[in-house]
Amino acid sequence: MRCRMKYEISNTRNRLAARGAALAIQVGLLLATASPTAFAAARCHTGDGAEFSATVPAIAAPMPSAVWHLSNGLVVDVVGEESLRARLTTRDGVPIIPLDGGRYLPVITDVADPDIYNKGDGAFHAFPEHMVASALQAVTHPYMHVRLTVYILPYPRRNILVSSTSGTEIFLSPHVLDIHPAVGAYIVAHEVGHAFHNSYLPGASPRWDAYRRVRGITDPYRFSETASHAYRPREIFAEDFRVLFGGELAAFGGRVENPELAEPRTVQGLEAFFLSFGGTVARAPEVVATSYPNPFNPETEIRVELPYEARGAGVSVRIVDVRGALVASLFEGRAASDRLVLRWDGTDRRGTKVASANYFAVIRAGNARKTLKLVMLK
Repeated sequence: MRCRMKYEISNTRNRLAARGAALAIQVGLLLATASPTAFAAARCHTGDGAEFSATVPAIAAPMPSAVWHLSNGLVVDVVGEESLRARLTTRDGVPIIPLDGGRYLPVITDVADPDIYNKGDGAFHAFPEHMVASALQAVTHPYMHVRLTVYILPYPRRNILVSSTSGTEIFLSPHVLDIHPAVGAYIVAHEVGHAFHNSYLPGASPRWDAYRRVRGITDPYRFSETASHAYRPREIFAEDFRVLFGGELAAFGGRVENPELAEPRTVQGLEAFFLSFGGTVARAPEVVATSYPNPFNPETEIRVELPYEARGAGVSVRIVDVRGALVASLFEGRAASDRLVLRWDGTDRRGTKVASANYFAVIRAGNARKTLKLVMLK
């Protein structure tokens, strides 16, 4: 079901620090018009807002514009605003941003669109990368050993106008005015809270019952995933994570979206419950890949070493350009051993020599993935 939410402007920016959580949303924050409190701002539901179609041309996953290895244990693949903006195309006249696996994001590219209730200053403002990096680095949970993918969207998605999380993918939606650092920290930390429970408390984990008891939200009629936003256990969990482990800038004085709930820092046993998630989340096996020569002309050799867990799985090695469009397919199938040695002669699928530019070898082996930058020089 599509969630129709609109942009709404709150009170002036100088109330951010002075009035606390209920009024701590800057001018330009995305708010749900049906929200019972100002902090129903955050999001409609978890999800990526993507649709699927076999008619969308096969396209590789967007190349991360950066990979951040943070001191708190987070590893973050960042897909930046410009990378996603460069992918913008249309399908049946609707603006879309293709992702991978037939996924695409229907997006709104014009603030004048009727679904954008408040027009702000007439433009969309994406999250600055430095703000996102600072907010992620501020996360203090000692066992946050998770690899995230963060999409910094240049345009809001048609299905979900606000920021959201699916698995460990975080989609940060733009606002209609500049984003205040405290608001950015709030939203990022909340979404990391969703990635945390997606990693450590999947769907029907019995530990959700333990969380409900500690938090005092055991009433299944009042607190459920079909209740209003502030009464959904997963939203309450993400809010608790934000306050307890998101850093002071994200904490907003310790208040959470639901004004009827006690502040997380005052709930006995709550922080201990979060800290009970120890160890690391099982990571996807890693592919090792190198190329020589690189830069190259006229050809380069690509060597791939497959992890033990991926042996026998389907393997693909594809060359894509900086926009993510498929240039050539070097291998599709199952590897006979744990190593592949492939050559790319610098031609596309039609056998035409490609131009001097940067390209990427995208290697997939089961759940493992590796991207290798290739430079063609003439």
